[in-house]
Amino acid sequence: MIKLFKRYLTKYRGFVILGTILKALEVAWELLVPFIIRYMIDDVVENPTFVGDKISELLKCGGVLIALAVAGLLTTLCAQYIAARVAQAFGCDMRNDLYRHINTLSFKELDQVSTASLITRIQTDTVNMQNGVGMIIRMLMRAPIIIIGATIMCFIINWKIGFFIMGFTILLLILIYGVMIYLVPLTHRTQVELDNVTRISKENLGGNRVVRAFNKQKYEFIRFVDGQKKLTNIQTRVAIIESLLNPLTFLLANAIALLVMYVSGTFFLVGGITKGDIQAFLSYFTQIQLAVMASTILATLFAKAYASSSRVNEVLALKSSLTYGTVDKVTYNDPTIISFQNVSFKYNDKANAALENVSFTIKQGETVGIIGGTGSGKTTLINLLNRFYDVSSGSIFFASRDVRDYAPGVLNAELATVMQKAVLFNGSIKENMRRGKSGASEEEISQALKIAQASDFVAKTGKGLDYEIYQSAKNLSGGQKQRLNIARALVKNAPVLILDDSSSALDYKTEANLRHELRKLDKTTLIISQRAISIMDADKILVLDKGKLIDVGTHDELYARCALYHEICVSQDIEGAKHV
Repeated sequence: MIKLFKRYLTKYRGFVILGTILKALEVAWELLVPFIIRYMIDDVVENPTFVGDKISELLKCGGVLIALAVAGLLTTLCAQYIAARVAQAFGCDMRNDLYRHINTLSFKELDQVSTASLITRIQTDTVNMQNGVGMIIRMLMRAPIIIIGATIMCFIINWKIGFFIMGFTILLLILIYGVMIYLVPLTHRTQVELDNVTRISKENLGGNRVVRAFNKQKYEFIRFVDGQKKLTNIQTRVAIIESLLNPLTFLLANAIALLVMYVSGTFFLVGGITKGDIQAFLSYFTQIQLAVMASTILATLFAKAYASSSRVNEVLALKSSLTYGTVDKVTYNDPTIISFQNVSFKYNDKANAALENVSFTIKQGETVGIIGGTGSGKTTLINLLNRFYDVSSGSIFFASRDVRDYAPGVLNAELATVMQKAVLFNGSIKENMRRGKSGASEEEISQALKIAQASDFVAKTGKGLDYEIYQSAKNLSGGQKQRLNIARALVKNAPVLILDDSSSALDYKTEANLRHELRKLDKTTLIISQRAISIMDADKILVLDKGKLIDVGTHDELYARCALYHEICVSQDIEGAKHV
């Protein structure tokens, strides 16, 4: 936690120092009050030798007390404002950095942390730390100064009672420290269970149609309730400790206050102290008591902040396994645009190879089909080309350069990829299309929609490009989502177009029209499909099986010699050249 505070509070150290100074001044004004009251009782009211006008002197002292109250109010308001400003800025900076850092990670690192957990860390954990910073500036500076200052003032008045008060103050602080040590792991478990509830909620709400289709509402409700029970049980334990801490501390502090009164009264009877001394002792101990009570609140917030900081640090400690070069421009000198050379890849050390010793080349302007059974490595191949992951061994070349030589973003600017899962964002169709190319004209968008066979249904919405897409595109069919995803990739107008099983929801006629339009484009095109008919017109077809490239050729060649490809075609009622 100290590391995070240092990282994000350094730029605000001026405000932190000013807030600390203001808190110190606020405490100084408060510490003077009992001393002045003691003077008013002992040296003015109770002192028979006082020769001046007692009322006048008391009024002067009252004026000083009012001045101290006003000064305390002003310093408190300024300190509170600074604490709020620094805390909000701290939380904002941390969330921005955390979000930015997550987006620099490769999919290898992102696979280690669930999306639900990342959401909780960006939101709940940063808020916990933000609250901790605010309370630290408000209370952490104030409480120790009051406790130390009030104890010193007690020593000045009577060192014996000062020792007495100091001993019991230490006892209270030890109690608070012990509770905080106990709360930290509980708070960490609370955040973990909150991750689980968030994950269940996200899965349930996101897949609500599937849940209803399989009549699993009751099952999902039980999952949610079980997760909530675990979270509630831990939160209840934390709440019980927090709720008992204040009254127990208050009870102990009041018991100590009675002892202070008893000891002070005993000293008074033997002539060791005065009435003003007793009043001062009680006032100072009350200040200590309030500071300790505030420390209990601070302890619970600190425990949450400490637990949250470890979770935030876990994400920030993740380093991208991707390394980048300095080449900031792609130069197309060689006819070969893509080359895989003995590429192998595992998603993790314990997993089987998703790709094994794969080699092939693709020339500029070629249309290449990729086919194979489920789990054959088709999508993995595209993930590696996009550098979502790095190869375990071997090399991938793009425009005669190893993809690892390019600076960040350079390679992806040359690729327009339509993912297997169609993803659209809340907003208008126009806004979604411009995610492919910022500032794309309506003419460019309309042309892309026409090629993607999306013009008709966009026109039928009645609002055209201004038609609003709901969250997760729930107001669109699967085929409509896919066509808009293809159109967005076309708007990007990159030299290489990659379609990862992106027309599976289209009917055969619409898909045929789409293929016809795509053939007119002067682009290198990679098409992954489960349908042989979708790729049979490609210049060459890659056949994958269990992570291995078993053959490369045209439809006719593969139909004649590749048993797996022939089997796929027969199962889909597709024959040789007469169907081309």
